[in-house]
Amino acid sequence: MKRRIIKGIAAALCIAVMMPGAVSASGISTSGGLYNKLAELGPDSDEDNNDDDGDDDNNDSLITSTKTLEEAKADAKKILRDYKIFLDPDEEEAKEINKILGEAFEAIDKLSTVEGVDDYVEKTKEEMRAVTNPPSDDKGDDNEEEIPADADHFLMVGGSWVTPTASAGKEISIVLPVVNMGKTMVTDAVVTPVLSTSTTEWPFEITNSNYSQTIADLPGTDSGMSDMDRRRELTWNLRTRSDVGSGYQKISFEVRYRASDGSSQEATLDTYVQLNGTAGVGADGQSSVPRVIVTGFETNPETVHAGESFMLTLHLKNTSTATSVSNMIFEILAAVEGKDEDTTYAAFLPTAGSSTIFVNRIEKNGTKDIEIELEAKADLSQKPYAVDVNMSYEDEHVNSYTNKTSVSIPVKQEARVDISEPEVMPASIEVGSESNIMFNIYNMGKTKLYNVQVKLESDTVSGGDSFVGNIDSGATGSVDMYVTGQSATMDDGTVKLLISYEDETGEATVIERSISLFVNEAMARDPMMDDMMPDQMEGDGGTGGGTSRYVLIGAGVLILAAVGVLLIVLRRRKKREQKRLEEDLMDLEEGADDENS
Repeated sequence: MKRRIIKGIAAALCIAVMMPGAVSASGISTSGGLYNKLAELGPDSDEDNNDDDGDDDNNDSLITSTKTLEEAKADAKKILRDYKIFLDPDEEEAKEINKILGEAFEAIDKLSTVEGVDDYVEKTKEEMRAVTNPPSDDKGDDNEEEIPADADHFLMVGGSWVTPTASAGKEISIVLPVVNMGKTMVTDAVVTPVLSTSTTEWPFEITNSNYSQTIADLPGTDSGMSDMDRRRELTWNLRTRSDVGSGYQKISFEVRYRASDGSSQEATLDTYVQLNGTAGVGADGQSSVPRVIVTGFETNPETVHAGESFMLTLHLKNTSTATSVSNMIFEILAAVEGKDEDTTYAAFLPTAGSSTIFVNRIEKNGTKDIEIELEAKADLSQKPYAVDVNMSYEDEHVNSYTNKTSVSIPVKQEARVDISEPEVMPASIEVGSESNIMFNIYNMGKTKLYNVQVKLESDTVSGGDSFVGNIDSGATGSVDMYVTGQSATMDDGTVKLLISYEDETGEATVIERSISLFVNEAMARDPMMDDMMPDQMEGDGGTGGGTSRYVLIGAGVLILAAVGVLLIVLRRRKKREQKRLEEDLMDLEEGADDENS
């Protein structure tokens, strides 16, 4: 029988399409009457079938109370599902109907009484009729209130309430207007805010054990009262937390109430507040990471020398304007020197034995100084050495953070310079004559000597400036210079040697040594003696003059031989002395290495 009805309706649709405005024998028109007819049909409807029991099967929305709750839900879903049996699935109306049915099926599953299922089926059918057969513009009454699709949300936040602004650390009143958009009365409503220790869920201080408030009754739409008259308002006086962020935040309220059938129902109402939070806190409630930095350092003494102790002062700053930091631990670690595990060592060692410093607290945007006494290793090269500062600390909410920074401390190495015994040949000269000065410069320190040069300071001689250049640690520089007599020596004959050099920073150092060099007046020649010599030699005859010449030549040869022997002896003595000094220098270096090992 149902198939015949469907075929008849299909035929009527064809006639209606071909003849706009025509009305079929059954009274169904294309302007929406067909949808009205479909809405009246249930799964068991049969216009040609009269049952013996005389029941009216056209009342397809009736779900008898004799059925169980699960049977009532199943029948309700079948009735609603059959409603769209003749709809074109590609039409917009079918899509809206599917949406309404989806929400209805979820709501039906949550209902706890057969009567509630029956009422909800009727309400859903009215919504679907409004989609398939909307009222015309010239008629219809807008006074009828729309009922939410979800049965758990008959209660809603009512009115256009202005969103309150909550400032960090300030008090605020939160007003929640509640209205019942259902038909029947709701009683004994208990409204409780959803509390949380997280600022992103509940941005207010929790100072009470119970925040619940009650509403005795919430009239429904059947009461004939307006929405404003049916509205009830609840107020909570709260204090905003000091660590909230800025932005809009949702706060939720759980409502437990008693429906008209006596059943207990639950709903959740949401509202919003605008937060004016603390600087440095994001909208999600997360504080920016508090940064602790080293703004500078000082050493006492100002210049750190290898092998000496010094006091290191670090200047710290908490850059956060949102939170203080506390429970701070600073670990001071100096750079490690050496090329392998057996020879590595820290450039600086704490004199107290511990390299850890504890600081209780640094306020927001606050500063703090910490001190530690360190000792520089004696064999450090002259250069800057890095010192790492490892930090660990907590903010006001006991969130842990770590940070690391470094400072660079320059270390000076005392230069150790020595020279060999200067050789002055000859040690006595006449004015206008030259003398040769020779000696070696030994770099016995750990630092390189730059721009080494030698100058003489004397009123009796001139010249003698010598540039040696750079001398590495443990190396030797040789000086060989000539000076010229300028005037006769009037004192003990002491001449100063000024030896200057520079370190890596360009700072110059001058050391003094002295030598003994006499300058005599030049001997004046007698012209008369020069004239007499040839005559005397001629007057002696052949024998006397020849003998004199041989004697002079022999004496000259002996003098030259003596001078040669003297030079050889002096050269050998110089080499022996230089070798002895080099051996002493090597012994000093070996002794220093033994101490380091």
